[in-house]
Amino acid sequence: MRAPKRRLSLLPVLFLFLISSTVSIAADTVRYSYDVLDRLTDVEYVGKGAIHFLYDKAGSIVNLTILVTGSTIVDTDEDGIADEWEMYYFKTLTAASAISDGDHDGYADIWEYINWNQGVVDGSNATFDPLVLNAPGSQGYSPYVTSGEFWIKVMPAILGNSEK
Repeated sequence: MRAPKRRLSLLPVLFLFLISSTVSIAADTVRYSYDVLDRLTDVEYVGKGAIHFLYDKAGSIVNLTILVTGSTIVDTDEDGIADEWEMYYFKTLTAASAISDGDHDGYADIWEYINWNQGVVDGSNATFDPLVLNAPGSQGYSPYVTSGEFWIKVMPAILGNSEK
């Protein structure tokens, strides 16, 4: 009887790659980190900022921490929304967050803030307001604000917004 051939396992190498990987995009370097369940846990825009994802047992994102390096915006709760704006609209820093959608219009409160701050209007030419339903289809519209893919797309807008 012939002895079976030994195969090298690529699993440890693949596992290390999935846990942390770095991608260079143009002049920017982006690092992605994953947990053992292959969920995105961190996206670092080297020298600019980062997003940290926290999941519940079901695998849904329950909290995000958004760090913007060198920002002049005061954001005590690190949700990407200026404290002044949160206090004006919500009277507290805990009602709005990067994953909340207070008026359930498909724009996360952070997108309401970014669009309002940049003077973007919705499809019906209305100014963005986190307490009013805005028309779908404008910048940042997505009914899936708890997906990692959504946040990878959002972070460049947050970084750009902090430089204003």
